[in-house]
Amino acid sequence: MSKAAISLIQSGLRDLGFSPGPVDGLFGARTRSATLAWLDEGGAAAERALAPETSLIIFQGKARYPVHEIVIHCSATRPDWMHNEDLTAQRAEIRRWHMQDRGWRDIGYHWVIGRDGKLLPGRAETEIGAGVEGHNRGVIHICLMGGAGSGEQDRFDRHFTCPGRQPSPASSGDRHAYTGAPDQRSQ
Repeated sequence: MSKAAISLIQSGLRDLGFSPGPVDGLFGARTRSATLAWLDEGGAAAERALAPETSLIIFQGKARYPVHEIVIHCSATRPDWMHNEDLTAQRAEIRRWHMQDRGWRDIGYHWVIGRDGKLLPGRAETEIGAGVEGHNRGVIHICLMGGAGSGEQDRFDRHFTCPGRQPSPASSGDRHAYTGAPDQRSQ
């Protein structure tokens, strides 16, 4: 059996409340014990669908921590932040914040998603990220641009660009104005 298949079994056992040890793709004593305990309880199915079998697992760092989680962050930037710059320039600015202001060796995120849905890589997925203090091993960190000044009842286009429209600079006190049809302006 492949390490990928064993990792999926370990993840499933963990999600069902058993203790297979680390999700490392190795069928050791703890995984065996958790499997036997699961079988003794009737081999009940998981309450949610488990991932399909795959041979691809991302490992991070020299210790090869298997990726088991994705954390979504926001950049805490307003809709008009760097509105005339593309996502490459915005990613470079976040990288500068992390390297110069925080003293990190690179951007902390593995991926950056722009307000228009474009995606750019940050730190390599095989490197341990820097997104949540004390919670980075085996985690992919994704940064979604925006978030500052947002509210639960905000319209989507107040913070993200709909296809065919571009955010415009704030005017007459409206920090969230957009170009496009007048009835499409954000509130």
